[in-house]
This record gives sequence, C-alpha cells and structure tokens, in this order.
Amino acid sequence: RPWLASVASGELAEDTTNREMEDPENNVPKLPHDKKWKQQQLPAWQPIATPRNTVITLALTGSLLLIIGSILVASNNQITQIVERYDNRCSLNATRCNISMSINEDMENSGNPLHFSYGLTNYFQTFRRYVKSRSDWQLADVDGTLETCDPLEKYDNGTTGSRTLYPCGLVANSYFNDTFKAFYCPPNSGTCELLTGDDWKSTDISWQSDRDKKFKARPLASDETNVGPQGFPLPPVDNENFIVWMRVAGLPTFRKLYSTVGRSFQKGGEVRVEITNNYPVSSFDGTKSIILEEVNWMYGKNDFLGILYLLWGCLCLISAVAFAVYQHVHPRVIGDPDLIPAVAKEVATT
Repeated sequence: RPWLASVASGELAEDTTNREMEDPENNVPKLPHDKKWKQQQLPAWQPIATPRNTVITLALTGSLLLIIGSILVASNNQITQIVERYDNRCSLNATRCNISMSINEDMENSGNPLHFSYGLTNYFQTFRRYVKSRSDWQLADVDGTLETCDPLEKYDNGTTGSRTLYPCGLVANSYFNDTFKAFYCPPNSGTCELLTGDDWKSTDISWQSDRDKKFKARPLASDETNVGPQGFPLPPVDNENFIVWMRVAGLPTFRKLYSTVGRSFQKGGEVRVEITNNYPVSSFDGTKSIILEEVNWMYGKNDFLGILYLLWGCLCLISAVAFAVYQHVHPRVIGDPDLIPAVAKEVATT
C-alpha cells in the first residue's frame, strides 16, 4: 500500500504538517516569526552532573544549610519560654483556678511584646467534615449559603425552637471558651499586680486581612441564636480570640495566641494566671496548657526548622563524601566509548 510507505518515510506526515500550516485563503504558510524566542533558539545552560560537579554542589549546599541551621538554632535558644499544663490541675467548670509560672530567666520586651498562648493536643482541626463546616459568607456578612455549615446550620436548645446559628458550623461552635487573667508578682515582693491595658492586650493578635475582610459582626436576627450545643453564647464574630480560633491549625498539637504582654519580667518573679476552666478535653484524650514566651525575628520558639536545616546539611555533606570516596575507589572516565553497550554501537554505525 503506497500510503504506508509514505508514512514510513515521513512524507505523509510532512505533507500534513505543511497543509495545516498553510492559510487556505491566501495559500501563505503560517510559520512563526524568525525570532530566537519563537524559534526556541535562546541561549541556555545545561549543566552536566559529573562526579566532580556533584560533589562540589553537595558540599556547598550542605555547608550553606548547616550555617543557616546553626543561626536558627542559636537564635531559637535565646528565646525564653514557660509552658504549664493545667487541665489536670484545674477542675472543669470550677469558679477559678490559679496556675503559677516561675520566671527563671529575664524575659525582655525589646520591641516585640511577649506572647501568651493556650495550647491543645490531640485536636484534629483539619478533619474534613469539621474544617468544611463553616459559612464564610455569614462571617463576612454577605449574601451566601449556610448549607456549608452542615451539620450545625440550625440548633434547637429545647426552649426557643430551631433557630439559625450565628455563627454556624462545627468550627465556630467548638470555640475555645477558657478565659485567662494574669498577675505579675515581682521578685522579693509580697504583692501582685493585674496585667491590663497594653500589658495584657487581646487586639492585633489576628491576621489583619481577616479583621478587615473576612469577619464582620452584625446584630442577631429574630430567627437566629448564638447559643449552640456547648450551651454558652458565642462572642461576636469580630472578636479577635474568635478570629484566631477560626483559622484552623494544621497539626493536632497546636497553640493559639490569646494576648500580647507589653512589659518585661525579671528573673525570680512569678506570673500567676487565673483560669476559668470551661473547655472539656478528656473526651478526645487531649491536654491543655498555657505558654508565655519571648518573641524575636523568628517569632516564637520553634526547634523544628533549625533542626531540619541541620539534618539536611549533614545529609548533603555525607552524600558528598560518599560520592567522592566512590569516585576515588571506582573512577569513571567521562565520555569513555568503551562504556557504550555493543548494541548501541551497532545501531550508531548502521
């Protein structure tokens, strides 16, 4: 069959390509402009991974990672942090519970206020049904559906009948409702002062984009309620502790900022935290803790990033040494024709 021979020789394919490129009206080929960009003739650099280049690249990369990791670890070690677990020391729904945080090192407020946070463990906020159960339209006070709040779009508390929840959804209605007050007791002093104002500030703790665009409070409508299954009124949706809670954590062990502390604490002093312990965690085997920490250019204390850089740096250096030793023991000449298989040689010569 003649057309098979044409296909085999490439004539048919070439003819088809030419016909597709021609302008049927003016019979002018539709060729790209004769420019390096459109003709794919731009200068390019294609590195060849020779053993020498590979060893040098791995050694330089490993050294750079070790330097960065050392800086991160050193900076992280300069941050003073105090963590106290309290769920096992405070009775649930008790009137008040006092936890003391001893200041063993000076905690300086040098341009960045200290952070007071609460921490939870074994709490999976990224569970699919949980994280999807919210209405960003309702939170931003714009027209939109509430069906995304399933299964907590409405709630019947047994007295007022079924009403639309505001805010609706599992994320909002699992709001962390423990409250905290802090008192600072200077060293060698028998009195403690309540932290207020800029010394205990619960504003500017959320993302500004969330405050400006995503959370807009409004009064309750007649067919709405802000009391959900937990049995307490939820705060306004523009409350910053609520906004912080609504930005779900990616890992089951997390902490969320509760307030900033705009003062320094001296070594030997004590911070006493008065806690209203309302939030149950025993049902999912979780724990609760309070965290007081300094803040520097790395934000808060976090060992993970620095250790990760050090591990990858060590891995790169070990790989560089392994490649160098192997190349020294079993050298390979680049471009040696004897390394080409015999079959490939026959194909190349025919």
